[in-house]
Amino acid sequence: MVSGRVLQGISALHDLPQLVAALGHEPLWEPVDPHTLDLGRRSDPPLEAAIVGRLGGFRWYAVKSRRPTHAAPRLARQLAARGRICGIFGLGTERRQLVVSVGFGGTPVLEVDLEHPGHLAASCLARIGQAQTGGSLGIASRAAEALTGAGVGHRFFTAFRATLDRIMGALPPAIPARHRHELALLQLTRVLFLYFVQAKGWLDGSDQFLRRHVDDCLFHRRRIHRHLLLPLFFGTLNQPAARRSSAARSFGAIPFLNGGLFEPHRLERAHRPDIPDEAWRDAFDTLFERYHFVVGADTPGCIAPDMLGRVFEGVMDPEARRQTGTYYTPDALVRSLVDAALAGFVAGRLGCSGAEALRRLASGDSSAVRVIERATVLDPAVGSGAFLLGALERLLRFRRAAALPCHPREVVARQLYGVDLNPAAVRLAELRLWLAIIAAEPDGSPEAVDPLPNLDAFVRQGDSLSDPLRLALRHPLRASRNAPALAEARRSAAGATGAAKREALARLRRIETATATERLDAAIIEREVELRRLISCGKELTLFGVRRGLDREARRAVTIARESLRSLRGMRRALRESGAVPSFDFDIQFGDVMAAGGFDLIIGNPPWVRAESLPAPVRRQLRERFRWWRAGSGRGYAHQPDLSVAFLERAWELTRSGGIVAMLVPAKLATAAYASTLRAALAERGTILSLSDLTNSNGAEFDATAYPLALVARTERAAASHRPSLGLDPGSRAVLERLPSGGAPWILHSGGLQRALASLERFPRLADTLRVHLGVKSGANHLFLEPGPEIEAGLVRPALHGKDIRAFRAAPSGRIVWTHDAEGRPLRALPPGAARHFALHEAALRARVDDDGNAPWTLFRPAAGCARPRVAWPDLAPRLEAACLVGAESGRIIPLNSCYLVILAASRPALALTAWLNSTWIRAAARVVTDPASGGYARFNARAVGGIPLPPRALEDARLAAIARRGAAGEALQHQLDTIVGAWLGLEERDRRLLAGVVGVGAERRR
Repeated sequence: MVSGRVLQGISALHDLPQLVAALGHEPLWEPVDPHTLDLGRRSDPPLEAAIVGRLGGFRWYAVKSRRPTHAAPRLARQLAARGRICGIFGLGTERRQLVVSVGFGGTPVLEVDLEHPGHLAASCLARIGQAQTGGSLGIASRAAEALTGAGVGHRFFTAFRATLDRIMGALPPAIPARHRHELALLQLTRVLFLYFVQAKGWLDGSDQFLRRHVDDCLFHRRRIHRHLLLPLFFGTLNQPAARRSSAARSFGAIPFLNGGLFEPHRLERAHRPDIPDEAWRDAFDTLFERYHFVVGADTPGCIAPDMLGRVFEGVMDPEARRQTGTYYTPDALVRSLVDAALAGFVAGRLGCSGAEALRRLASGDSSAVRVIERATVLDPAVGSGAFLLGALERLLRFRRAAALPCHPREVVARQLYGVDLNPAAVRLAELRLWLAIIAAEPDGSPEAVDPLPNLDAFVRQGDSLSDPLRLALRHPLRASRNAPALAEARRSAAGATGAAKREALARLRRIETATATERLDAAIIEREVELRRLISCGKELTLFGVRRGLDREARRAVTIARESLRSLRGMRRALRESGAVPSFDFDIQFGDVMAAGGFDLIIGNPPWVRAESLPAPVRRQLRERFRWWRAGSGRGYAHQPDLSVAFLERAWELTRSGGIVAMLVPAKLATAAYASTLRAALAERGTILSLSDLTNSNGAEFDATAYPLALVARTERAAASHRPSLGLDPGSRAVLERLPSGGAPWILHSGGLQRALASLERFPRLADTLRVHLGVKSGANHLFLEPGPEIEAGLVRPALHGKDIRAFRAAPSGRIVWTHDAEGRPLRALPPGAARHFALHEAALRARVDDDGNAPWTLFRPAAGCARPRVAWPDLAPRLEAACLVGAESGRIIPLNSCYLVILAASRPALALTAWLNSTWIRAAARVVTDPASGGYARFNARAVGGIPLPPRALEDARLAAIARRGAAGEALQHQLDTIVGAWLGLEERDRRLLAGVVGVGAERRR
């Protein structure tokens, strides 16, 4: 899979075979004399060249050049002229830049910034990787199509981002930066929306309406913002034709769109921005007028509505994207997940298989389509609206197949709901839904266009995980007496316009306020009853006639109840005074849906954010609120849950019985210890329909911090005979024969391999008898690693990185200042040179997170550096490879925290364990439970290796110790080793074949 990490790892031509492997092509390394490649520019010859991959007869060349943007396409053309159709990677010497070109047609080019590779570059390369058949010409043709499409998209996104920055810069600096960003994005999305409306022919029937009016403003020296855009937005598009002023009517035949996009935003009312003509002229010249917009499906070389999700990703600050886990989801993956969810929902209602349900939906079977006709769909982290758009498209398609009326407006305003913390995301989701409605409208006169629905009541800004009233209430309020009125007000608000719209939205807010008051009243009564009960218990008399009183725990409960009661009364008082609902609450804003039991389908790609990226108060709230999160919160960040765990639990709560939860979550949730409660709850309380590991899928290339697992589950207990599918396709034959109970890791392999792995469970685990340690940590590598000459030689020891370990051998590539004694205790005093070195940096040493007040030169986890026999392996590797550290010389080696290790009492069991870990069968047993990493690598942490089978007497086997010694000497002994370990494990030949297929996944490592 091509990811941002793979691209960032490219610094030399030697790295390009790994990129070729990520494409799914065969990696090679065949150096080529650069002088044999005549580029026709002798002043700029390639500095280095090689063949780095192939696919059949199609070759990938790589050249290093000062001007790769010229060298790569020129070489592609020249080789094509000689009959060699191939692909070229050009690597720059001036800056970290990769240029990709193919010898086909006009030799399209993709330029990749290797420091900050974007989603477009990765997805474009992934599409090249999908060109797998058809000979060299066919492969080159499809690769060229991928490059051409990405070129237009890349240029548009780059221009949009630059224009956004310029519009922000043109706004007064007194406006806060985040408000300037939101205001600038609002203006640009309105104009962008109008270009799609213009493409429909609805702006006075002209495809040059906007250009003509901008030129007219400039010619007559009128302000573009004040005299064109504001009257067009607020006086024309947001007003029925009969109510427009004469100035608005001068624009010609313009539809009344309504919908909320063309209403003054609260920030516009507060800041009244007036963007200068220079900024707008630049926006029209360099962005909008340079591209061709189409309303329908994606057209090569054009900008279509489905690109807006990538626009949203592109205009977000990279750090904000990382912190919020916001990433664009590929369209193909959205469709697959939506289909799997709809099929699972229909299958549960009709009592058929998922494959049969999907077939019946696609064929227009009326009984199947009726099941989804009024199904409610929620995305609790809606982002740019990809999943709501996907659900809309599939719902309409299945209705058309059944010859039922297909009105996108009705589906959007009756079945689709979304929530997002980011107001810009909510705005963009609304925009994309409106564009989907426009695309489905028949061509005709602008006057015949119906107003767009108001989506304010369906796509809401808020935090799906923030639920303060739920913390106050014992149980969520489901049967609100306001539910019918809320549903009716929502329907009225969707289609209302003008004064009726304002009244409908005001009525909706009043009902929401009444529902919030109802919930607060219920919570207050609940707390008052609890407080009276606690106090009355303290007043009870003992057998001796003395008041019982309150013990420490009871006093604490009384204090908590009083504080909660005080807070709830304050919230109710504020609600009555201001009418403002305390926070987003599904039982308030979507109370009509919740009163009916919940949503039918919850689909999405929730944020993937590691716990250490969340503020401490947020982590505390999540622990208090979510049991699946709380149960997984161990010590250290490595054991902290991902935010997606909380979203999964929240989705489970919001889904009605028999409904479907379908989400993309990090693949490590299948194996991570922190997700054990989640796995147990889903397996025991639900029916898991699909567990599809998409780590290496060509359809799941989005730039995220983890690797995707598609999880589809029904909120009702599974039948005893049910087996989860290992693919998103409901008709997939690959199934999980055995779903472990108790939260054990899910081994996502089908059939025989799962049986072979199950046969190993009869043996004790390595962690039952041995302790796995993480290597030494300095907390300040620049002070401890690679010391200078001022440090005394007696304190300098070899430092072992994970990349330094191969099977049976370890070759330390670093050095470390070892400031501890043989027992791992920090030295009381240091020699003069080292003492001066650390004294200069004592403040930095004391600021380390793990500082415990000991000597400032203390290292952390120093036990890993002891001189006893140790077996070490890298944390990150394509396969498990272990080396034994025994003997006087190896005893001086200090494994760093990119290594894990086991410390043993004697050399022979250490050697035997080394051989054991390097066997094919143990490598396979460890690999299937690891967390995935980029480039085919995996994390062989304490959980993964600690869970491997280890018969009690295996480490006494002299044959294993002998193999370890011979392996360290360079002998090839894999077959002999596997025979011995296979006999210990009692593996049958068929099981050996299956386990052997697991080993070696991923690219080979290099030092």
